[in-house]
Amino acid sequence: MKKLVNIHKQKLLLTILLLPIMGWSQETKEFLTLEEVLVFAKEKKVNFRNDIIQQNLAELNRKTAIGNAFNPRIPASAQIIDNMNLQTNYIPAEVFGGSPGSFRKITMGLQYVGTFSIQPQFDIINLGNISRIKLSKTNQEFIANQQKINEWNIYDQLNGVYFNILSFQEQKKVVDENIDIAKQILTLVNNRFEEGLVRKQDVNEAEVNLIRLQDQLSQLQFNIQIQQQNLALFFENEASPILNQSIRDFDRKKMLTETRNDLWIKHYELKEKMAEQEWKSSQKQQLPVLGFVSSFNWQNLSNQSFFHSNSNWINFNYVGLRLSWELPTTVLKYSAVKEKKMQWQIAENEVNHFIRENETRNSNLLVEYEKAFSQLENYKKIQTLKEGTYQKYFDQYQENILSLDKLLTAQTDMLLSQLNVVTALAGVGFNENKIIINNKF
Repeated sequence: MKKLVNIHKQKLLLTILLLPIMGWSQETKEFLTLEEVLVFAKEKKVNFRNDIIQQNLAELNRKTAIGNAFNPRIPASAQIIDNMNLQTNYIPAEVFGGSPGSFRKITMGLQYVGTFSIQPQFDIINLGNISRIKLSKTNQEFIANQQKINEWNIYDQLNGVYFNILSFQEQKKVVDENIDIAKQILTLVNNRFEEGLVRKQDVNEAEVNLIRLQDQLSQLQFNIQIQQQNLALFFENEASPILNQSIRDFDRKKMLTETRNDLWIKHYELKEKMAEQEWKSSQKQQLPVLGFVSSFNWQNLSNQSFFHSNSNWINFNYVGLRLSWELPTTVLKYSAVKEKKMQWQIAENEVNHFIRENETRNSNLLVEYEKAFSQLENYKKIQTLKEGTYQKYFDQYQENILSLDKLLTAQTDMLLSQLNVVTALAGVGFNENKIIINNKF
């Protein structure tokens, strides 16, 4: 039995020694409320910094869509050609005064040709690309709303970790108090054993009771450490958090009568809007495009060398309009339009479903809060009764009219009732702040 106690003490000592070592690289930061944790996390967590980049990317896509509506382009080219063997052509000899029916062989062109060309052009009416501008604006709204949903999810996770830590810290206090009680019982049993009033088995059971509680305390310390590391990760491990709020602060009922959060409705509404715009855009992509075209060309011709001083420069230019239309006769084009329409119809159905689901989810938050507080009230009553039972059993054991096993069972029941109250308090706090976070958006 002493060996078990020594192992437990070594394990506890190792934990205590490791905690400061793990915290050397982090700045310690204390928090009094969950709101302080949320604000600090928003400053540190990389997800929020990435949100700014995502917003900039969406803005870039919108500007790109505006540019694509005109699709300006200026193809430019330059080439030099050495016609080593010019093509021979045969033309009617009559042109040169020859006999009818005969042909004369001539070689046309110059050996050295340098050409420079620039062709500015842009779309005047491109309904397909113009429709993408509206789509890009809707996409910006969608991304902004999605970032709010991501922020809500992070806050919800922080809420859970925060109350896990508060719960474990309060459970640790409860177990500490019960360790003192277990030590008191062990001392009482040892004294009776020395007086020959109880058996050695009673001493062993009292010591087992103490070791069990000490192990429970050790496990709680490990749980607190794990949850603190999880919380530090929300700060990108730039700070080691210490929570100074007590779970007992939530031992009162708040008048929470309203829950409102339309993030998910807006999410699906924007998704439906984008699907509709995608469908309409795919339709307009099938329409003709009217564009401005032009070409400016400079050509140098010579039989001596490239760009010879005696060479000739000629230029030829044009400007105009071009109407281009790729007939929508392919199966892929036809099916693409149909597919986009079906996707829009699916998104439309999702909106109707999530409007009802969102109403249920919001109302359930209030029900969960009421449920948690009702459970707390019942657990507090049970705790009072179990503490009363333990005290009576302890008095009876001191009077030597009760067996030890009933006393230890009474303490275990009392401890369980006390831990249930702590867990219920954490549930109240968690559900209360879940509503508060929900109403932020």
